[in-house]
Amino acid sequence: MRRLITVLLTFAFPLAGMLAACGGSTAGDPYELLQTATKTTWSPVQVNVGLEAKDAGTTISIDPASIGVVVDKDAGTGALHVSLSAAALGLDATGLAALGISGGSIDVDAVYDGAAIYARSPILGSVLAMLLAQSGELPSGDLSGWLRLATAADLAGLKDTLGSGAEIPTVSMPPIADAKALKDVLEGAGITLKLEGTEQHDGAEAYHLSVAIDNDKLFSSDYLSGVSPTEVTSARAALEALKLDIDVWIDKASNHLVEVVAAGSSTADASQSATLTVKLGDPDGSISTTAPDSFTELPLDAILQNVMQLIGQGLAGA
Repeated sequence: MRRLITVLLTFAFPLAGMLAACGGSTAGDPYELLQTATKTTWSPVQVNVGLEAKDAGTTISIDPASIGVVVDKDAGTGALHVSLSAAALGLDATGLAALGISGGSIDVDAVYDGAAIYARSPILGSVLAMLLAQSGELPSGDLSGWLRLATAADLAGLKDTLGSGAEIPTVSMPPIADAKALKDVLEGAGITLKLEGTEQHDGAEAYHLSVAIDNDKLFSSDYLSGVSPTEVTSARAALEALKLDIDVWIDKASNHLVEVVAAGSSTADASQSATLTVKLGDPDGSISTTAPDSFTELPLDAILQNVMQLIGQGLAGA
């Protein structure tokens, strides 16, 4: 089940990201539709993520309203809201108590207002107590309330301190000038688009595109040259172990991507299936990007020092 969900995340989110800054096109060619889509920005935008996973008699169901992100590129702000029902995740009161949670849900909120990052969650209080209690630098105040994690200056200094870090494997894609070039790139990677037509979707007329993946072309393409053979082999085994369907909807009136759905089922065990849903829309006001009026400031240097010590102890004991 974990592998199934991982594959859905791997393929659905890059596709949503490719289209997130988008509008659509009235063209009947799905590649023209997608190419035109990348030329129009959408800001601010709200993204919600839902998941339903089944394994034998167990079902995990997360409504898209439970996980949301708002990004405003123009204002340079963003926010995250997570509220997961413990019952939906199969967690009992004992497991929640170990995380410092007394209610029936796991809640996390974070805001970046352009000047600093703030966060609020009962889990943070428990983690901070573990990291800072022995050092004596645990700040006073309500650690389950709003905390200022770092300022923009802190983040810039942290980036300079850590440097670029290890290289992350990337997919190498050539520049895309037009719809034909886009088609060549995608089909060269074993990915084909089909325009299924227009239909009513969430109360509005939308283009419906389906996505098909040819495993042989994908994993033999030059676009994966930056990925190690071991990772390619592992990814191929995971993808070939399931039946995967990906569908995309683009609103016809606003020319914005409004939903991506990736549904997978195990080819070895029919009881295992998962559906990942990514919805995009204008911010509905449920997630604020405004900084809190009051907060507790955290000692970032002490936290980082303790984290590095824990990592060092873990490596020494490995």
